Amino acid sequence: MKDTHATVPSTRTTGRTGPHDSTASCGWTGPILVGVGPEGRLSDGTLEFAVTTALQLEIGVELLHVVPRLIGGPAGTSEVGIGFEQLVSQGQVLLDEAVRRVRDRVSGAQPVSGRLVRGAVIDTLVEQSAFAQMVVLEHRDLPRWERWGSGSVTAGVAARAHAPVVSVPATWRPGDHPRPITVAVEDAERAGAEIWTALGLAAVNDARVVVLRATYLPPAIEEMMRHEVSHEQMLVSARAELAHDVNLPDEICERVPCTFAVRWGRPADVLVAASERSSLLVVARRDPALPFGSHLGPVLRQVLREATCPVLVVEPSPLPGEVPVAAAAGVH
Repeated sequence: MKDTHATVPSTRTTGRTGPHDSTASCGWTGPILVGVGPEGRLSDGTLEFAVTTALQLEIGVELLHVVPRLIGGPAGTSEVGIGFEQLVSQGQVLLDEAVRRVRDRVSGAQPVSGRLVRGAVIDTLVEQSAFAQMVVLEHRDLPRWERWGSGSVTAGVAARAHAPVVSVPATWRPGDHPRPITVAVEDAERAGAEIWTALGLAAVNDARVVVLRATYLPPAIEEMMRHEVSHEQMLVSARAELAHDVNLPDEICERVPCTFAVRWGRPADVLVAASERSSLLVVARRDPALPFGSHLGPVLRQVLREATCPVLVVEPSPLPGEVPVAAAAGVH
């Protein structure tokens, strides 16, 4: 068997366009891609998020299970000890069950398909994200030794994916009462994709948006400045700066209710706390032009590990000078 990705016959029932098809060049956005991991059964919360979003955006769902060439980690470190046919058979059972559960929830309203692909898990998901509207992955707590040794599939995909990536905690369930979509804005230079993705999802979800920024000073600096400016003064100033940086037109805020909030504390701790009050947390990864290193950073990695609601990771982009009101009706 070749080392390149090989598609295995599966439960897939719908057609699919490739990167060179005319539909792709004309703005085709693809389905919601849901990763089915080797652990087996996806949580009800993960499936509920994927199905609800697909129905709201009126797009299909594709479930993908990657049969690894190697084992020992997401990228693989040693040869598989069992036959390929057995891996395919086990993976097909997991995939068929996930497809059945999604189809039961969708009830024919949108197309649902499944595929088995052989390859390195993270690389394959990143590659397939180029054909998706968004990628939905379930996050499970890993023992520290396993996290250090093999890494997180969710973090690896979120750092490099060609589409927004949603990490859904395995223990998450939709709340009984409406909760806002919280978007974390660090600066105006990187906030465009965060803001308009949050507004688009809120518009189809009838949700409100909270634009959040964390403000914090190291204790030594805070002690030096405590006689010059108080926490309250810094928070008021930071909130005014946040509203200026985002500068949403009034007609957008009338259509999608938006509030601006500034919290004192370390950014990761503030965002994790905000996840407890949110239906979705939207964050941007680092500048993709960076030539080396992770595009996530320590703050986002901690948020992906500890957040209690789904976290949507987007590639950063600057806020536009003028954006039509219709932009808030879709996900960009």
